This record gives sequence, C-alpha cells and structure tokens, in this order.
Amino acid sequence: MQKVKCVVSDICGENGYVVWKDGSSECVIIDPGFSTDRFLEFLAEENLTQVAAILCTHGHADHVGGILGLRKAFPDVPIVIGKKDADKLTDSKKNLAHHFGIHLVLPHADVKIAEAESELEYAGMRLKVWQTPGHSAGHVIYALQPEEDGGQLLVFCGDVIFYGSIGRSDFFDGNPVTLENSIRNVIYALPDDSILYSGHGPATSVGQERRTNPYVMG
Repeated sequence: MQKVKCVVSDICGENGYVVWKDGSSECVIIDPGFSTDRFLEFLAEENLTQVAAILCTHGHADHVGGILGLRKAFPDVPIVIGKKDADKLTDSKKNLAHHFGIHLVLPHADVKIAEAESELEYAGMRLKVWQTPGHSAGHVIYALQPEEDGGQLLVFCGDVIFYGSIGRSDFFDGNPVTLENSIRNVIYALPDDSILYSGHGPATSVGQERRTNPYVMG
C-alpha cells in the first residue's frame, strides 16, 4: 500500500508531501517547504530512514525552501526538477525568495526533466511525470502509479490547480494561456477519480475540478 503524508509549511501554507510504501524505510519527499523540522520529525516517527529523492514540481521558494535542511540530514539525496525551472534553485530572484526578504541559494539539480512526458522510479514506486508550464516555465507534475489494476492515480500537481482555483500566472515566466492549456490537456486528461494533491489547500479530484472549477471548466 502506498501512503501519503501532507506536511504544511508555515510560510505560504505550502503543502509538501512524504510518499512511501507501507512497511518500507524508504520514501520520497515532494516540494519540501521551509518547515524542515516537521518533515524530519515525521520521518523519525514512521522510521523512514532513507529519502530516495526530493521531487520538485517547480522552483519557487515556498516549494523548495526545505532542501538545505533535508540535504544536511540526507547528503546524497538527489534533487529532481523540470529543466526550465532548474536555475531557480540557485537564484533568489528567480525563486522569488527575495519577496520574503530571504537569500535562498540551493544545490544544483541532479535530475532535470526535459521530456514532455517521462517516468521515474524511486523507493520502489513508479511515477509518471508531465510538463505543465504556465505557473512557471518548467513546472511538472508527478503521478504515483497505482500498484494494482483499477487503483487511483495520486497526482502531485504543485501550483497548477487547486480545489476550486488555479495557480497564478503573473510571475516573470508564467503565462495564463499556457497554464489553461496545461490544465485542459494534462490534468483534465487524467481519469476522473485521480486524486490531486495540490501545493496549497485541500486535496481534490480531476472529476471535481473538471465539473466545478470556475476558472477552467472541462
């Protein structure tokens, strides 16, 4: 059984996620916000002693601010991000940290996702990755593949779409038309029962948003 824990950061109320297989000591962390201690406390509680990868949907500070703390605890953990967002990790202006009065320079990415659609495997779990630009140029989403036929996709969609809302597109490399296309052509192309774990706010589903999201109707 694949398990998901949402860890909410104090800054911007950002949702980071710990994902692991029941009974395993290995996990992945998706979009670690600034509240690193909460991640480390949860890992200790669940006896998760190895982080196989840090997966970033995009490079904005509220989604990557915990990388330094996690790298201190797990020095060899690879950092994965979309190729067009990789430079945000090392640039405080591009990752928007300067808006918070923070100088945030992080390690370079180990894996830069360039393909429109690709697959990864970490901690014994298979993840499908799609490029979903619009909120940022290199935004990607990660879909945890079900372990058995008929299982639900668990989609970590960053700041593309939220419960009843969508991501901002007014940052320097955002684009509202591109964002809408990402939602229509990628998010809404997934099965209706796919769970959407967003970067802010509660989880929702593809079908719920396709039917009711006032910003992009399916």
